[in-house]
Amino acid sequence: MSAPATQPATTSATPWTLVRLRWALTNAALKTSPWQIVAYVLAYLLAAGTVVGTGVLAFAVGHGMAHDVWPYLPVIMPLAGTAGILFVALLQAMFIGENSTMSMDKFAPYGIPDRTLQLGLLLAGLTGIPAITALVSFMLWAMAYRGFGAAAVASQLVAAPLIVLTAMCVSKALLAVADIITDSQAGKNIFYVVVIMLFVALAQMPNILMINEVSVEAASLIPVARVFGWLPLGAPFMLPFDAANGQWLFWVLHVLCALALCAVCFLVSQWCLHWQRTHSSDAVRSKAAKGLGLFSRMPDSPSGAISARLGSLLRRDARQSMMYIMPLFFVVIFALENKDIGPWFVWMGVLLGGMFMSLTESNGLAYDGQGFVMEVIAGTRAIDDRTGRVRIYLIIDTVYIALLSVITFIITGDWSSPSGLAGAFTFIAASWGWAVASLGVAEMFNCSVLYPVPSMAKPFTNPQGRGAAQAFLPFLYMLASLASILPTAIVAIVIFATGNGAAYPWIIPVALANGVVFLCLGTWLGAKLLRTRMLKVVQTLNSFAALQQ
Repeated sequence: MSAPATQPATTSATPWTLVRLRWALTNAALKTSPWQIVAYVLAYLLAAGTVVGTGVLAFAVGHGMAHDVWPYLPVIMPLAGTAGILFVALLQAMFIGENSTMSMDKFAPYGIPDRTLQLGLLLAGLTGIPAITALVSFMLWAMAYRGFGAAAVASQLVAAPLIVLTAMCVSKALLAVADIITDSQAGKNIFYVVVIMLFVALAQMPNILMINEVSVEAASLIPVARVFGWLPLGAPFMLPFDAANGQWLFWVLHVLCALALCAVCFLVSQWCLHWQRTHSSDAVRSKAAKGLGLFSRMPDSPSGAISARLGSLLRRDARQSMMYIMPLFFVVIFALENKDIGPWFVWMGVLLGGMFMSLTESNGLAYDGQGFVMEVIAGTRAIDDRTGRVRIYLIIDTVYIALLSVITFIITGDWSSPSGLAGAFTFIAASWGWAVASLGVAEMFNCSVLYPVPSMAKPFTNPQGRGAAQAFLPFLYMLASLASILPTAIVAIVIFATGNGAAYPWIIPVALANGVVFLCLGTWLGAKLLRTRMLKVVQTLNSFAALQQ
């Protein structure tokens, strides 16, 4: 009797299996920490607020304001829609990335065809909370067109999934191409910095235009809007206007234009997947360092070795490169937004930059990863770890604030008058005090509140189901950092509230003492916490390492 023939495994259900896997991983993440539940509750509340706000605005526009805003909608929608899709793509690259658990290379050993795998990952992205929120919001926006016929309303209902699909395909293609072109560590660092700087610049552009009173007439934007309406990113937003005007040929062409872009993005992502499977990345290549590097410049002690290792890591870690870029970016943005406000407004950029210098250190052990695990295996004391980390960040903060101060002096010209010098040195002292106080807070946070981070080799990847935690937990550190500077803030408020403005230089010693006290206190308490939680931290880091594989 012949054996039954083996039927080849079908792949028709594979895309939906990946969708179920995505939600299974998301639900599993909720069981790892109470903070995950808090983060997801906030994410759901934000999504609900977005949907409700869009519905209320759409109802208001469609109920009584439609005739007033109708001439502007054909101009606003394609321009704002195109900018929104590009903004979402940059946001995806910055904070969400290709989920490391749901990335293409994770499924390479299972022999899933490229097209099937790409389709499954696309569907998994379309069933996430952000995509569902956007879909419902755009469908509710159809109420804005209800005064102009059922065809316009129905067209917006058709456009809603098309807009979400276009945004998702563009984001996936951008990330896939980014993974190809950044095949070296230097390339990753440069690309990562450029993406985040572009994101911040786009976010601040409306403020800069408003403060500098840059006005643009709506009539001058009509030709530009027409061009953007025929581009793939703006085409889906033109469907209601085509239907309202009875231009059904244009309606079909706009749909085909958007679908063509989705098809091209899908093929680009599929080609990138095939390229990754058939080519080895240059990112794995490394050059042997000559000499001892930073190890020869640090004290010959356990804490000195930790300082040298951490400094070497910071030099080549794209994930933490924003620590070097954002403070300078703050100064530039505040200088551009300073219109007849005063030199002190530019110094606010230095002040806020001081707080952000230790943002990555608030989760520093997660960035350290297995390097910290090796410290524990070697029997390093907790106080040596804290001291070593504080030493390198204290050097960086001090030098960086000095450089930012020189740049701000050049911009404001405060060096030319005694009053300008007094105000400038007050801001410098407050900036340094806030920076080191925030560093002390970070030394307590990074051994008690940890969350997963991308791997250093793939800075655009994030663990599945952890995006909400990564967006929420840094705000806890920022709140604690704000609390750390309260003594200085209270003294400043008292001085100006009592009319003793001439006494503001007294803020200088208060700010310096504030920073030193919180730095010492944070280092000491951080060592105490780390000593009691060291094994728990190692266990957590091992679980994070498993997510990055």
